[in-house]
Amino acid sequence: RYWPARKAQVSTERQAATKCMPSGLLYTATISVFAATRLASRPLLAGPALRQSRGCRLMASVSGVVYAQADVPAVRLFTKEGCTLCDKVRDVLRGVTDRAPHSLEAVDITDEDHAQWLAKYKYDIPVLHLDGAYWTKHRLTEEEALEALAEAGAGAFAARRGEPDAERLERRKEER
Repeated sequence: RYWPARKAQVSTERQAATKCMPSGLLYTATISVFAATRLASRPLLAGPALRQSRGCRLMASVSGVVYAQADVPAVRLFTKEGCTLCDKVRDVLRGVTDRAPHSLEAVDITDEDHAQWLAKYKYDIPVLHLDGAYWTKHRLTEEEALEALAEAGAGAFAARRGEPDAERLERRKEER
């Protein structure tokens, strides 16, 4: 939101970060109390928990282990803060852990150290990898999860077709 600097107020319900813009206006970026509570309740991960992205907007990194078990298929969820489809996929995976044990790691594609994933998946999150191989994107049903996790548990999972690559897509558009 843009306000004249003299009128900018920080509400008690939100934390704010501000930056003066060349126009003399004050840009205020906020994080909800819910998000701040979520950040404070989890252990610090490698790298900054908050970072600036696109101006002054504060973003929370969602990278890290969601849950882990030994000797089970490993799922990597490529995501970013605020991705509601990613939350639905995470819920599906969490719902099948009793029937198909697996570990889940979230990779925030907007983290500075994950630039290669942002270049590849920026238009297609959520993207899932299973034991290091591309699995699926956008949506996941319980049946699809159980089937793929059973394949991985038996050592028979193979990378699926259709892995997104935004960088390649953009190069093709430039060539036209």
